[in-house]
Amino acid sequence: MPRVARRRNPENPHHVMCRSISEVTLFRNDSDKIKYLQLMALYCKKFKCSILAYCLMDTHVHIQLDPQGCDISKYMHGLNLCYAQYYNRKYKRRGPVFQGRFLSKVIDVDEHNLIVSAYIHNNPKNLPSYSDCVDTYCFSSYGIYLGKYHVDYGILNTNFILSQFSNNPDVTKTVYSDFVTSCNNVTQKQKQFEIIDSYTSKEHYEYRSERYIYYRDLTPRKVIETVAEVFNISTPDFIQIKYNHSVTSFKAISIFLMRCLRDYSYKDICKEVGNLTLLLIFVVEGLNLSYLNK
Repeated sequence: MPRVARRRNPENPHHVMCRSISEVTLFRNDSDKIKYLQLMALYCKKFKCSILAYCLMDTHVHIQLDPQGCDISKYMHGLNLCYAQYYNRKYKRRGPVFQGRFLSKVIDVDEHNLIVSAYIHNNPKNLPSYSDCVDTYCFSSYGIYLGKYHVDYGILNTNFILSQFSNNPDVTKTVYSDFVTSCNNVTQKQKQFEIIDSYTSKEHYEYRSERYIYYRDLTPRKVIETVAEVFNISTPDFIQIKYNHSVTSFKAISIFLMRCLRDYSYKDICKEVGNLTLLLIFVVEGLNLSYLNK
């Protein structure tokens, strides 16, 4: 039976959920969860996207992903493939770790972003130790929203959600906390919208944090021309020059930008600029790693 086409919109946040196969615990300990968060951070930097909320449970993950123009499938494929390789290597096993494709739903109504955020942050409520204190679960972004934890791995954008509740930063966290608690046992959509209406701000905002969208429509030629201009390269077609190490780093920057801001694969890039040498791929991946680890 063919797969159902996934509904995607690179300009809207998505609620993403992925689960381990039935016989596997996705995160066997805290270090596994930390590793997954670190990988989320690496791929957020690589694809220039951000996270609005997350919660890592033992068998599944909830992510409120703001793609900011990127392809969420490429983000999630890279993230989960990298984690599966880590997991199999660490626990000396083979085979799949995740249960099929990740699930995702486009969030194209502002109020739904608030509902999804509260739902994700309430996820630990079924754990006996956290039923009445979900904000203390350290592998959820909720504690960071409330200022109880400060290690967000550089992935989290809290301003977009919090800015919906108050113009006063001193009261925003309290109002948001009350909102999440109020949504704890509410399932009816109409009730959820009533709660949102009672908690969100009616004030006139002088400033509201906006999400930033990176439009990834630059042609490969435009990328190459821009790199040549920025680095004062006299030969516009430097990308075609072979056996000249003086332009290798500029080639790598061009290819890195095509992968980061155009979502091109190496195969796509080869079609545009010619075959890549193994050395150049190593340079690009080295650039990726040094950039991602900043």
